[in-house]
Amino acid sequence: MNYPEIEITKEDLRKIIYFILTKFRGDPGHRQGTSAKRDLIGGFIERWFNKIAETVIFDALLSKKDYKAVSDYFIYSNDSDKNAPDILGLEKEGKIIPFARYNNGTWKTVSGMPRIEVKVVRKDQSLVGVREPQMINDYYAFIESDLSGDYLTAIFEKDVFADKYFTEIATSNEFIMSDNDNQIIQHAKISPTERIGTMRLIGIYTEKELKDNAILCAQNVSPYYFGGATNKCPAGRTRINEKLSLDKKGRFVYKYDTSYICLPVAIDNPKNAKIKIIKKNKGSVYLNSSEDINIGGISLKKGDVLVEFKKFDRSSKWDEYILLKQTIEKYGEDFTKKVINEFDSIVKKQ
Repeated sequence: MNYPEIEITKEDLRKIIYFILTKFRGDPGHRQGTSAKRDLIGGFIERWFNKIAETVIFDALLSKKDYKAVSDYFIYSNDSDKNAPDILGLEKEGKIIPFARYNNGTWKTVSGMPRIEVKVVRKDQSLVGVREPQMINDYYAFIESDLSGDYLTAIFEKDVFADKYFTEIATSNEFIMSDNDNQIIQHAKISPTERIGTMRLIGIYTEKELKDNAILCAQNVSPYYFGGATNKCPAGRTRINEKLSLDKKGRFVYKYDTSYICLPVAIDNPKNAKIKIIKKNKGSVYLNSSEDINIGGISLKKGDVLVEFKKFDRSSKWDEYILLKQTIEKYGEDFTKKVINEFDSIVKKQ
């Protein structure tokens, strides 16, 4: 299903910023990032902002219900287990229906209740990763974010944009001897952004669906993934004639050699099309199709086609399921309706 983009409101933004500031001030132990330098508030907001997706998406999904999903806004000490589900439970008319309970440093799932993890990926990102130890949930909600780069300015106070600052930062041209190439950029008056951004549900998937559409990459393994396709003939006259094999879902999984790992590529293949591999390279493959086809969302004319791959460089110290956002959306079975029906059933039993 193609879900709509949900606009992030100023109220959504204020709420998540309030939580992040609360966590920043009350949890100094978690300000340490992956580098030796500790996060200031800007980096901390960047790290925690995606949590906004939980309420934006689930509030929209449940907008016609008389209950709502409850996100995890607890702050934990360093010695607490990091195993909280993203959706802690449901709330109806002030009554809490927990999916999990916290007991002396760790979360335990309530029998018969679902565990839901929320994964957010930027609109300009192709890949999604789920660490192997995180594969303990019943459902995975994949959400696509599209934020304005200056989204925070939407809630800045008006004084920040006062004309007097525009005047005060103007630097005298007396310092400039010449600028023939126009390398000095002139100031422009600024104002708050009118658009904060959007969140869009890609779908909610089971662990099985996630695994069926992903590749498990061990530590330090760097897979290849679809990077584009165009109608183009290979150089030279030497061609191979290898039949293109598709998996059970109708996807193309390129294999350059025995050590080569590549994520599946979506191919919309007319039943009468004959597609052959005519040339192989590590970062690309040439195909020949007897009919017009669509590869990775790109429409292509019949004939020779160049399919390019990018390498996802990983230095991770963990095993991780990696998948293409487009692949899970196209081929994965979406359980969103089932999850909402399950919520309805849980609430009805209370």
